[in-house]
Amino acid sequence: MIPREAESWTELVRQPAGGEHFVQLYRDEGFLYELVGEYAATALERGEGVILIATPAHRAGFRSVLDSDEAIERGQLLLLDAEETLAQFSANGMPDWQSFHAVIGGLIAKLRLDYSTVRAYGEMVDVLWQRGERDAAIRLEDFWNDLAQLQTFSLLCAYRMDPLDGAAYAGPLDCVCRVHTHLIPARDYAGFNRAVLEASREVLDVPLADTLTSLAERHRPATGMPQGQATLLWLQRNMPRTAERVLAEVRSRSP
Repeated sequence: MIPREAESWTELVRQPAGGEHFVQLYRDEGFLYELVGEYAATALERGEGVILIATPAHRAGFRSVLDSDEAIERGQLLLLDAEETLAQFSANGMPDWQSFHAVIGGLIAKLRLDYSTVRAYGEMVDVLWQRGERDAAIRLEDFWNDLAQLQTFSLLCAYRMDPLDGAAYAGPLDCVCRVHTHLIPARDYAGFNRAVLEASREVLDVPLADTLTSLAERHRPATGMPQGQATLLWLQRNMPRTAERVLAEVRSRSP
């Protein structure tokens, strides 16, 4: 799937296409609740089915931004616990495909009997990631993608990860990008892009910074993302020391 280009994350989550698999990186829960709330609320307003699989704290946060009681009563909105759901299809510390297909595929199939369009949100992958079980997290992401080949739904995941942390560029971001159609690293795409460009021009001279930005644009990852994020990933792969300096400069400009 060729990812859609978007000026903002709201363009993506308000009207996702079947098979799209978004991932949000967040540092504060406020952004998480805002984005997942928009994703779920738009679906409920349009008569779509919604599955939210999250930790207890996050489920409470989502309910605080959603008018959810009636949707839960009529079965349009399912709120499930991430740990408990994960345990239903895991064996020996790893997700099992047959069990995952039965549990998650069964939930989606049942919901689609009443709602032709289904949106899912899950943070089971982040539960695994934060435990350090990264192979299990990526396997689960692959299972979600395999399921999307069999059933029609859109999917949003979220990771507590700082896109301005240099450690994220030592492998984690590449792993996460590989299994998603779109990466959402910031609330304000325009501001994020501007901060990266200005930081690049501060670290390098303006002509060179602009040339490298153009190169990064021509070699964008397969995953859809803001230009600023694509530039940071390109710098890390091709000019890692420069990338560290640009990241430091962007961090210094962040509130």
